[in-house]
Amino acid sequence: MSMPKELEQVMKMRGGSVLGKRTILKSDHFPGCHNKRLTPHIDGAPNYRQADSLRVHGVAIPTIEGIRNVLKHIGAQKDGKGVRLLWISLREEPVVYINGRPFVLRDAERPFSNLEYTGINRDRVEQMEDRLKEDIIMEAARYGNKILVTDELPDGQMVDQWEPVSCDSVKTPLNVYEELQVEGYLVDYERVPVTDEKSPKEMDFDILVDKISQADLHTEVIFNCQMGRGRTTTGMVIAMLIYLNRIGASGIPKSNSIGRVFDSGSDVTDNLPNSEEAIRRGEYAVIRSLIRVLEGGVEGKKQVDKVIDKCSSMQNLREAIATYRSSILRQSDEMKREASLSFFMEYLERYYFLICFAVYIHSERDALRSSSFGHSSFADWMKARPELYSIIRRLLRRDPMGALGYASSKPSLMKIAESADGRPHEMGVVAALRNGQVLGSQTVLKSDHCPGCQSLSLPERVEGAPNFREVPGFPVYGVANPTIDGIRSVIKRIGSSKGRCPVFWHNMREETVVYINGKPFVLREVERPYKNMLEYSVYYTLFSFFIYGLLFVEVEDT
Repeated sequence: MSMPKELEQVMKMRGGSVLGKRTILKSDHFPGCHNKRLTPHIDGAPNYRQADSLRVHGVAIPTIEGIRNVLKHIGAQKDGKGVRLLWISLREEPVVYINGRPFVLRDAERPFSNLEYTGINRDRVEQMEDRLKEDIIMEAARYGNKILVTDELPDGQMVDQWEPVSCDSVKTPLNVYEELQVEGYLVDYERVPVTDEKSPKEMDFDILVDKISQADLHTEVIFNCQMGRGRTTTGMVIAMLIYLNRIGASGIPKSNSIGRVFDSGSDVTDNLPNSEEAIRRGEYAVIRSLIRVLEGGVEGKKQVDKVIDKCSSMQNLREAIATYRSSILRQSDEMKREASLSFFMEYLERYYFLICFAVYIHSERDALRSSSFGHSSFADWMKARPELYSIIRRLLRRDPMGALGYASSKPSLMKIAESADGRPHEMGVVAALRNGQVLGSQTVLKSDHCPGCQSLSLPERVEGAPNFREVPGFPVYGVANPTIDGIRSVIKRIGSSKGRCPVFWHNMREETVVYINGKPFVLREVERPYKNMLEYSVYYTLFSFFIYGLLFVEVEDT
């Protein structure tokens, strides 16, 4: 059969189960994908790098010869250093090698966009690649054993060309690594599909824990995606967190400290809301909320930040969030601004889950022992902490512009001065300097009594207990958050009318409350002083139950 000259004709005639109508095979290497600053330069393996001389590496999608070159560089061959290497591909998209070059399936209408298969597992994506391989061989048989593929020129233009094909020249990634093993390379291959520009799912974290933990401590681990940037860097960070915990260097203490001492050498302005330095450190409202509610969160963030910095030669995952934030605030084009906002949300969510994972992997050390059973998976660990999902849902997904801190203004610095006893006058400064695990940066303790909270329509008044009332005919009462004296007054009021019967006080507050000099105060964000921190689980209210329990005993004993 004569070869059609137009791609349109070929696509119309395509009828494979994967290589179907309106799909193309686009070269997975394109001009500009190689970061020339990275060293060493390995032929056929763009963006290769090693994380701080540790056993963790990253690379863009390589050619087959590029894979060999990486394996030789690391020494993963029987006649070399004898180093064992675990190669983990994070590609979600179906990839196939033709004559040693990688090609990816794309929609003809969107050749520069990945096809998303969020949630697909290894078996299914590799089945797709097997069928794609069959489609290519069958289609090539119609055109003189040639397949039409698409390359990208430096100016972004797409060029179609015919590539010769034989049964031996078309290979899936799994075929490639199995053949390399036969050749004597000491490489094990894993596939953990992750959607481009998104955080790995909880199950993906668990798979990586399982695969990396089963490997010997001396095994080198390398990740690849397409460009070797976002997904690959994320994989490198996860692998390093696992590795550091395996060798007992997580940086997270076994018992949580109850407070922090402020370093007086810090610059006050760096801690103010949305200062450039605070943003660069990743101190967004959603992250501040996370490290307050999650035990070990402060240390977990510090550990993640250190690891991110060690893996930042291609991309710093934390600073990328700030870059997208800056783009949103400066971009005038609405479509580009929306795209930047989407990336900002995804990268911030990825950072959030990495902090959660760092705390998890420390608290569940048994997960790192391949022979252990009974440990909680990261997916189950997260499900057991619904407040962690609540935080990200309320402070990021429902209010992305609020997550930017776009509407916030920097506190005035006009009153940054100290009184005679060394205390700053400006509340914004005090809040900025806070660094406790719960009373952290940018939080305030707001009085839980506000003017006008007493309903004037209620017939009874109990001092210190606004809105006290009784359900007529039933021993059921309601009250606003009282002072400690107000609690005593309510218990005496109920006890005197019911013959000193026991009182069950049910506190339905979800927010963190503390009593200071008998008055209730609630934890709030500087930027949201009138809004409850609804993102927290009710376990914080156990603190208030403890206070009420003591008071009940005190009254009953008198």
